[in-house]
Amino acid sequence: MPTIETIADLTSHPCSTARGKETFAFTSGRGLLTVSRLDWIERLLVLAFYVWMVARLLGSYWTDGGIANLLMLPSEGLVVLFLLLRRRARRISTHPGEWLLALVGTCSPMLIHPETAHALVSPQIGATLVLMGMVIQIFAKLALGTSLGCVPAHRGLKLHGPYRFIRHPMYAGYALGHIGFLLMNATLWNLILYLGSESVMVFRLLAEERLLSGDPRYREYRTQVRYRLVPGLF
Repeated sequence: MPTIETIADLTSHPCSTARGKETFAFTSGRGLLTVSRLDWIERLLVLAFYVWMVARLLGSYWTDGGIANLLMLPSEGLVVLFLLLRRRARRISTHPGEWLLALVGTCSPMLIHPETAHALVSPQIGATLVLMGMVIQIFAKLALGTSLGCVPAHRGLKLHGPYRFIRHPMYAGYALGHIGFLLMNATLWNLILYLGSESVMVFRLLAEERLLSGDPRYREYRTQVRYRLVPGLF
């Protein structure tokens, strides 16, 4: 599942929710939930889920085959890599609801279970969709670089590369890869996971855009790039 794409570089004043409650920690804070600690909590949680997914996919491959499913390892692994290499946030959300959405959206796709006996398409078709999604993700992640994160934070404005065409190319890449894997492993469990994660993705990108709308540069960008995920549709 897509990680939240942080593409704003706002000023250092506190950001607020629609209810007027401050939801961001600052680097100067000395409390328990400092920015640095929250950054590492986020990284370690995602890393733990990824290691668990690696063990399951490799175990399934050694038992039942299904090499195309292993494409999910580099696809989801890029998330972990960029999270570990990213730069430190100046502000990061401490709102429990935003953390829940971010972690569910990021980690739930790592709970997938390979079941090649329930394939609806050939491995070639499924692998092609996963690879196409991975290419889109890579371009989006290269554009973001060290600005990648799961929980809303401000790490720099990024508007080049695939962001010139849609506002959330990384999410689009994830969705395409998920469709490919689901078609090769069409179980009720995987369907529920992906329906849930894609629903969360929509809520996350809408919440992210509300957050970024405080930046006049982002508002201008939004008028230039109209579509969020699929050109001409959404």
